[in-house]
Amino acid sequence: MAIQPHPLPTHPESSPFLSDGYKDVISYLQKMAAGPMPTAWQDRWQWEMPTVHLVLLEMIERTYLYATWASEQNDLLNYLGYAEACFFQVYKHHGMEEEFLFPAFTEKTGEDLWLRNVEEHHTFDKALDATWLYVRHQRSLLTTIPSPVPEPTDEFKATIDLSEYPDLDFDKPFDAAAFRRHIDGFIMPLAKHLGAEIETLKPELMERIGKDGMIQINKGVEARLKAYGPAWFLCSAITACNMELCKQLIPLPFLVRRVLIPFVLGPKYKSYWMYSAHPEVSLPFPILTTSRD
Repeated sequence: MAIQPHPLPTHPESSPFLSDGYKDVISYLQKMAAGPMPTAWQDRWQWEMPTVHLVLLEMIERTYLYATWASEQNDLLNYLGYAEACFFQVYKHHGMEEEFLFPAFTEKTGEDLWLRNVEEHHTFDKALDATWLYVRHQRSLLTTIPSPVPEPTDEFKATIDLSEYPDLDFDKPFDAAAFRRHIDGFIMPLAKHLGAEIETLKPELMERIGKDGMIQINKGVEARLKAYGPAWFLCSAITACNMELCKQLIPLPFLVRRVLIPFVLGPKYKSYWMYSAHPEVSLPFPILTTSRD
């Protein structure tokens, strides 16, 4: 019997995830991500990016939905560990785009049309960054066990004015209602950006980069992903996907997928991934989930 995630709570009536605007973005991303990964190199990014964006948005939605449930179940430690990995995924995704992917596109084409994407990041990035710091802080109040997510640098923390986010009170215990209000404030700008960004990845734009240029860029992306800590990156990423999608989006060597993840990385923070959509991808045996961190 396959492992099942925790039962997914329902949305409150006021949830922004139920709004028509949000649903429109999701429908568009689903349309662009439909079917298997394209075989033509020009089509890869206009399929892969909306696929990744759907994964990231679902991660955030799950942290939103489980916030109250985890508190009621006395499972905040594991929930916050999961939430931190999710928000760090979003942080690293945008960092990859800003520091490598979009500059590489610009260098290969001599055009700066991807600058708009980076500018849009600044409409929500600090709110997202503050969310990561908040869930990390709340987790640290509950355990001395190190997080699999790297420690944020002092330089990074200095860029965020936490006073701008009153719903994230670092002097009080985790407040699920306030946490949701904070997400209410940035989820629509984020979702609209994640939808609009796909228009800058059309096959005709990728043609300007050229096949050889795209091969170089894809290798650069792969090298950066491999440098991420596998304990937070691989487990949170693959448990967000069903196995079929996982094999396309995150191709892994057999030993990594069948040995390292299920027997080494997955069990270490096993109770985190029960908040993921597909914990069975990294935890194939129910016996591995019988205890909590």
